[in-house]
Amino acid sequence: MSQIYFSKQNLSETVSRLSLLTNSKGEVIIWLKGTKDKYTHKVIGFNQDRMELVLEEKDINFSSGQSVLCCFSLRGMDFFSEVIFQKSVSHFCVLQFKNILFKSERRSSFRLLTYPIYEVIAEFDLGLVYQGGKVLDFKTRVSQTGLFKSFLKIMDNQSDNEEVGRTLKIRVQDLSTTGIAVHIGALELEYFKKDHIFENVNIRFPDEVIQISKLKVMYVVDYISGDKSLKMYKVGIHFENLSNSIDDKIGKKINTLLRSNDLNKDFENFIK
Repeated sequence: MSQIYFSKQNLSETVSRLSLLTNSKGEVIIWLKGTKDKYTHKVIGFNQDRMELVLEEKDINFSSGQSVLCCFSLRGMDFFSEVIFQKSVSHFCVLQFKNILFKSERRSSFRLLTYPIYEVIAEFDLGLVYQGGKVLDFKTRVSQTGLFKSFLKIMDNQSDNEEVGRTLKIRVQDLSTTGIAVHIGALELEYFKKDHIFENVNIRFPDEVIQISKLKVMYVVDYISGDKSLKMYKVGIHFENLSNSIDDKIGKKINTLLRSNDLNKDFENFIK
């Protein structure tokens, strides 16, 4: 069964969504709470001072001042609100937004399972630089330098002779407009503690890079992999305070990939 999450839009976000809906000559669906009948109408204007959407049709069977529910779609995302139906002095039907606008995400459908079909990489800045010093395991006094260098080489994909940087690159397992999930091993675990904050993380698609300014680790749980000898963990990471532009960009990217999904091509990629 799918789960649907609703997030509140602040005033600036609401104005941005309603302006974009108007500029794109979009449509809004209206209905009375508790009824099955829904009506679709074209939007022809937006009065920001009065927070009113102006509808093209002048003869709509609702009473002035009546509270109705409405929804509309933008770039693959759905928005809902309770509004007041009114008639303007010019006899146009308008929807007055006095309540909160909500953005919804249906996790079962608007969630991109990236692996193994799409190669999406998250690049984390770990805030450290390794410059070739000796690393010892203080419990056994056994040198761990080789193991540590191997781990850091994986992070930056560098050769033995190159200075190893501080960027950890991990393949994203799934992606939504609210966050990502990744799989990590025991070596990376110390960097992914619950509630840890990452900044300026690049989400790298084959044709585009989207930078997320702030992310928060929400959970770290054991992951059962095919290789039982390899200890793995699944990490859920939330996008914090995402801007409208980045939110729209991620939603558009997911929607584009979902709509272009070809099952035959997916299988071809899977068996490569």
